[in-house]
Amino acid sequence: MMNSPVPAYVFGPFRLLPPERLLFEGDRALRLGSRAMDLLLALLERAGEIVDKHELVAIVWPNAVVDDATLRVHLAALRKALGDGRDGQRYITTIPGRGYGFLAPLAHTGQPAPGAAGAEPRHNLPVMLTRMLGRAEALQTMANQLLQLRLLCIAGPGGIGKTTLAVVLATRVLRRYADGVCFVDLSPLDEGRLVPLALATALGVAVPAGDAMPVLLAYLRPRHMLIVLDNCEHVIGAAATLADALLKGAPLLHVLATSREPLRITSEQLLRLPALELPPADAVPDAAAARHFAAVQLFCERCAAVDDAFVLADADVPVVVDICRRLDGIPLALELAAGRIGHFGLHELRRQLDDRFRLLTRGARNMPLRHQTLRATLDWSYGLLDAQERQVLQALSVFRSRFRLESASAVAGCDVFDTVADLAAKSLVSIEFCCQHVYYRLLDTTRAYAAAQLSAGGGAGAVLLRHARHCLGLAGRIAADWESMPPAQWSARYGRHVDDLRAAIDWAFGEEGDVALGVALTLAAQTLFYQLSLMDEYRVRVERALERMATHALEDPDSEMQLHASLAHLLLHTQGITGTMLRSFQRSYALAMRADDGSRRAEAICGMWICSLKLADFQRADSYVAQLAVLCEVRDDTPMRLVLARMRSAGEYLRGRYAESAALARMVLAHPEGAGQLGFNNALLADHQVCLRGTLARCLWMQGRPDDALALAREAVAVGFEHNGVTLCVALAINAIPVALWCGQRGLAHAWTCLLCEHAARYGLLYWSAWGAAYQRLLDACEAMTEFPWPPVRSWPIQIDLMATLHDAAADSQALRRARTGLAPWSAPEVLRRDANHRWRALAQGDAAGLQAVRLQLEEALQLARGQQAPGWELRCATSLAAVMQAQGRGAAAHALLAPVHAGYRQGRDTTDVMAAAALLAQLA
Repeated sequence: MMNSPVPAYVFGPFRLLPPERLLFEGDRALRLGSRAMDLLLALLERAGEIVDKHELVAIVWPNAVVDDATLRVHLAALRKALGDGRDGQRYITTIPGRGYGFLAPLAHTGQPAPGAAGAEPRHNLPVMLTRMLGRAEALQTMANQLLQLRLLCIAGPGGIGKTTLAVVLATRVLRRYADGVCFVDLSPLDEGRLVPLALATALGVAVPAGDAMPVLLAYLRPRHMLIVLDNCEHVIGAAATLADALLKGAPLLHVLATSREPLRITSEQLLRLPALELPPADAVPDAAAARHFAAVQLFCERCAAVDDAFVLADADVPVVVDICRRLDGIPLALELAAGRIGHFGLHELRRQLDDRFRLLTRGARNMPLRHQTLRATLDWSYGLLDAQERQVLQALSVFRSRFRLESASAVAGCDVFDTVADLAAKSLVSIEFCCQHVYYRLLDTTRAYAAAQLSAGGGAGAVLLRHARHCLGLAGRIAADWESMPPAQWSARYGRHVDDLRAAIDWAFGEEGDVALGVALTLAAQTLFYQLSLMDEYRVRVERALERMATHALEDPDSEMQLHASLAHLLLHTQGITGTMLRSFQRSYALAMRADDGSRRAEAICGMWICSLKLADFQRADSYVAQLAVLCEVRDDTPMRLVLARMRSAGEYLRGRYAESAALARMVLAHPEGAGQLGFNNALLADHQVCLRGTLARCLWMQGRPDDALALAREAVAVGFEHNGVTLCVALAINAIPVALWCGQRGLAHAWTCLLCEHAARYGLLYWSAWGAAYQRLLDACEAMTEFPWPPVRSWPIQIDLMATLHDAAADSQALRRARTGLAPWSAPEVLRRDANHRWRALAQGDAAGLQAVRLQLEEALQLARGQQAPGWELRCATSLAAVMQAQGRGAAAHALLAPVHAGYRQGRDTTDVMAAAALLAQLA
């Protein structure tokens, strides 16, 4: 531990680790009280200065009245622990009338260089809006235990503060974990099978809907992380299984769980979280002393937050202590009680609580004892609500995530502005702020309690129907805002709503639901699932919607068309080119062509165009471009016209017309309406801004501008990070990696290939995983100078064409046939060149006829490159042809051929092709 890279203060024989609040003397850990530690940290942070005693008190005892004697007592304890004054060594200096200072020599170790502070490890921990009280000892104990143990479980009754302690603990130890902390809230889950999916969602890793564990373990195995599994009790078996699998399959992981019961697996270290400390039963302290007990301090702070006139007087201490004791010192119960202080005052509050406890001292015999006290508190709080408040609280229980006020009104079926404000004041609804908006959320225990009341009252069906209908409208707004809102802001505002949409879809397809509404919800949720890269989950939901439509004989051609279109795209990216994918594209197209809806036809045409591209059937793809052009002639639809331009740009590139392709790409990128997300992005899935940058980068390389091409490829990757998983994969696999390899930048290509493999695995995009694997094999072969294993088990025509431009082994008979028959015009010059080079290497020594045949094929390739006005291919073909001419003894002619092509390059002097041409010219000179 003494070699920890965690930033530390070093003075004398002591080493202090601030994040862990650990003090070592040599290798021995010292026990230091919480207040003494706070004093030491405050003095060290101002080392060399005199800190005013009142400022010290404010830092160490905020919101408390502390006299000078208390400060002196704790300073004396600190000095004793440090041996201050022993052997003449002084650390803490007292300046009478002014304050205290740490004036001994002080060093900082494990710190980044000034001005180069390391970035905080990644995490998704909730923000704590109030401070934690009474848990300093437990916090320090668990922070120490996490140094040696891999599984900690915080157990205790509901409302005891397990989540709060877990979040504070994870925040404190965050910098120990190179890959950060992942917080997983299991409370929204209804079934244990969803536990691994919840972890995958929190990590941002897409997994198969059936068996998530292999992908999860593959992702987590190399990572040094802390996983926080919060609220395990209702899925305890699945949570235990997940924790056990993570510990066994990912050796660098630590797991922190919170639950109302232990996980009961090997290696679990259990901490049963006690209630907050209460004053002794046989003593009644004064107000100042009472506030030193955490339960009283929490209750009083929450009362003051509700009523700023609240002050704990000595005469009120017995009442407050009695309330805290009867509420068992449970934080949630104390907060609920404090929420009514403004209405009842202390004495009436205690009487109300007395009545409730007398009524509910015994719960059902089959109910765990630890639940009964919290249940009594919730029953009591619920009993204080009027009929309107009860009705609204029950309705709010259907929300699985935070919600806006207008959402609450829609689900409750009435205006709830005042009612929600009252419920928030009573601590039954939490308030959160995000993106300059106010959101509300029910605590987990409150939500469960209110949901039980809703179910018992018989009105759940109507509320759930309103919730589902509201989610339908919400999904529409989410999709509309995607077209105009910056991606990061959009994700922050709407990402959490996926839990509500899931719940609404599940209810609609349930026994008491509405299949037509479920289908509409599934379609409306498309943008949210796409942009959160939940591709495989959404594929399962789309398949379910189609199955329910068939089972219930629901005739809705428009919905069926949209579902098949989505399914086809999802299958393409998650499974690759399959017969099922083709049939879905075709079914969507057939249904759209029967309808009199231009937008639907355009979406289906786009789908068939993409399908044709993936099959490298460029002639058929052109036919779909022509169909969309006809639609654009009769519709004044700018986004559709921009998509058409994107399609034409891709088509011109594939035909080897790079100038035309580049011009179209620039036109769309420069268009005033081309800067945001187009509505047609859902039809195309990959963002047009990213794809067009990639297409333009490839065009620039072909046009002899490798530096510009590489810069634009980097830009496409950077922008791709702002969009869904498919977009970045397209940017990398189809554009950035080929450009890097054409430029001879193998290191960059390797880095981008690793990113592609990781990204495709994270989001379950098997089609793009296959691309990543192919690039990795190619790079490995180049690095080791071994044979490139081609073709792989799974490959597709478009991949064959592209790989044939990157390695001679891929320029095989199939690629050559496509080049010679005009099926792949864009790659033909390079495929012919690589095939000729391969044939040259295979010639027997002195085979003049064979060498002449190689030369003729290289001349053919050179003419094709010149016909395409592609200096990128031209330089390669000219270099290869000049080398053959040199072998034929025609050095002067070879120099005359290559020199002007090489001279035409104004950039890329350090690229492989330009340097190879320069080296050959030097030989020929």
